[in-house]
Amino acid sequence: MTLGKGISARRSSPARLKPYHVETLKAIALLGGTKEYVNLSSGELGKLVGVSQQSASQRILELIREGLVARDLATRRQRIRLTPRGGEVIRKEYADYQRIFEIKETVTISGAVASGLREGAFYMRQKGYKDQFRKKLWFEPYEGTLNLKIAGSDLAKLQILQESPGIEIAGFEAAGRTFGGAKCFLATVGHVDCAVIMPIRTHHTDVLEVISKHYLRGSLGLKDGDIVELIVSL
Repeated sequence: MTLGKGISARRSSPARLKPYHVETLKAIALLGGTKEYVNLSSGELGKLVGVSQQSASQRILELIREGLVARDLATRRQRIRLTPRGGEVIRKEYADYQRIFEIKETVTISGAVASGLREGAFYMRQKGYKDQFRKKLWFEPYEGTLNLKIAGSDLAKLQILQESPGIEIAGFEAAGRTFGGAKCFLATVGHVDCAVIMPIRTHHTDVLEVISKHYLRGSLGLKDGDIVELIVSL
């Protein structure tokens, strides 16, 4: 966990992102551009999105400037792919549509059990956190977290949590250091009550941390690589 890093502002979207940028990213993604470079001339892109070759070329240049698209000119044909940042824009769009059409009160997220940095116990022992957990989550967590590596389409569901308010856990100071704020979501894994905890920070992560009054690895017989399904209340 990185709760000790303090409260940070939410990571912002590219400053000049426009609706036609998202449309263009989507067109590239549909050709497979989230995973690899795809051959795509400005003229071909223009036909896909219904604009002139000149306008399509300008869109590509704008996306490159924003760090959303990478271009390879080493071959005779232009090759384009989405950068990780461009992929995040598409996942945000996907998450928004999931909220509109699919997700109501809960979201189900699957992830692979992974070993962490073993910092969870230190943070779970802090009185400033424990008092808030008892009051707001109605349990005192086991001193440690279960880390789940999230991949594929479930990353969009992780984005939903990142943009939802959750249950606030305020930051505090103790013993001369600052402990950052977080937000939690009540959840269940199997038939065991738990909660997702997300430090408030700018650093992007694909790891979801889960706390419970139980030692989840032991209670559920989990080992690294096992797939776990969480039902998270929004």
